[in-house]
Amino acid sequence: MKLRPQENSGDRNEECGATQRALASPWLHTLLRGAIALLSVLFLLLFLYAALRRLRYPFELEWLESGVLLSVRRILAGQGLYVAPSTDFVPYLYAPLYFYLVATVAKLTSVSYVALRAVSIVGTLGCCGLIYAFIACETRRRLAAIAGAGLFLACYPLVGNFYDIGRVDSLYVFFLLLALFCARRGHPVLAALACVLCFQTKQSSLIVAIVLLSADWQHRRRIVVGLGTFAAVLGASLLWMNRATEGWYSFYLFHVAGGFKTVWREVFLYLPQDVLAPMGIALLLGLAAWAFTGVALRSRAASFYVAVTIALYASVGYIGAHAGSSANTYMPVYAWTAILFAVAFARLLTHLEQSGGVRAALATTLVLAAAATQLALLLYNPGRYLPTPTVREARQRFIDQIRSMPGDVYIFSHGYDAVLAGKLPHAEFTPIDNLLTKPNTAVAKTLRAEFDDALRSHRYSAVVVDGPLSDDTYGIQRAYPFALSAESEEERFLTSQPTWILLPCSTAESIASIAMRDDTSVRSEKCSVARP
Repeated sequence: MKLRPQENSGDRNEECGATQRALASPWLHTLLRGAIALLSVLFLLLFLYAALRRLRYPFELEWLESGVLLSVRRILAGQGLYVAPSTDFVPYLYAPLYFYLVATVAKLTSVSYVALRAVSIVGTLGCCGLIYAFIACETRRRLAAIAGAGLFLACYPLVGNFYDIGRVDSLYVFFLLLALFCARRGHPVLAALACVLCFQTKQSSLIVAIVLLSADWQHRRRIVVGLGTFAAVLGASLLWMNRATEGWYSFYLFHVAGGFKTVWREVFLYLPQDVLAPMGIALLLGLAAWAFTGVALRSRAASFYVAVTIALYASVGYIGAHAGSSANTYMPVYAWTAILFAVAFARLLTHLEQSGGVRAALATTLVLAAAATQLALLLYNPGRYLPTPTVREARQRFIDQIRSMPGDVYIFSHGYDAVLAGKLPHAEFTPIDNLLTKPNTAVAKTLRAEFDDALRSHRYSAVVVDGPLSDDTYGIQRAYPFALSAESEEERFLTSQPTWILLPCSTAESIASIAMRDDTSVRSEKCSVARP
């Protein structure tokens, strides 16, 4: 029996050494650094491609854009935003800054979705600039700053592509990041003013603002100045808005917005599902930096990062646990996680460079590869978020269908479609539902009585609703039992879209004959009329 000759241990050591030298070589580090920079720039290009292609889409990209644009139209018409609710208009439960800023832009462009989305796109790009500036000031490493901004942009699919949608979120995150930057690197008065702007964009930032302005516990004068300025300016703005709106401002922003049901398990589940799962490598790098780079837990920097992290993650989890929240709620957490990732990435690189040696070079390769992998895992196809020609044509058919119908048509969840069809807009479903979920309040009772009276008297020739006919929370089908399928998207694009055109029996036959198309389905069990 032949014995296999033993391998020479010197050869094995030489091969192992060669492998280590290759993995620790400067050219590999340069390659990985280039990959991180290229991926980050690629995410910027992907966002710009999707956002600019979607900018001029003439219909909704997200179903609440319609109501936001109706609010802007009211401002431009000189009407109040916070008024007594009616079937004609009920405001959303947001602070006013975004709406007035969009109205200013609309004076230069046009009253269309372009103005809404332009503000959101600029807000998102502003977020990237602030993330870059924050990280560059903290670390003095350009690559880390680029990677942080790139990771934030990479979260575009994770937030339901809200970065360019015509809602308050991108502007809100911009002001939040501005407040963070000023609190860390600027004067506390500037941080306080940025917090006020943040609050007047989306009032859910109140707790984070207070924690942020209190984070520098080692400099009590900064805390007093920051909190004092914030309380004085915010208090003055609240008093002024309440006086200007006869109290309706506080009614909507605090009384109604504070009454949503909370699903408490979501407070804890969102971290593993929505943060750890997509950004696990980024968080691991953060833990590695904390463990190996000698973080001084009692330092000013550490107290700032710990306070902001706890406040942001906890407040966003609480807000996201409320009924009606969606992926846009997590935008501040993704922005802050991108900052934590980049700062940790920079600290690890600096620590390893100072250590020197082959092991440090190997660890540098591992850190660079981890950062590049985190970015690469979030690559996406921007074409998925572009409305197809089929969707656009179907939406236009629906507008044409509404335009052909006589009289006043109430489109319950897409009021700006009525404007596009040459009809009068009415209050949107979401703000109406926000009020009527509190049925015992006098305001809710008055609105419900007006709504029921409008239905009973057939004030509208038709009512367009979303969803299945089995869902008739507000009794619309009792007064409008004849149902035609709406000519909506053949491919589902909106989170909620027009589904049924409801008609009263008395005029169903004449109106249906006008609105019918070849593929229209009819449901008329409660009407004794012939089908057209």
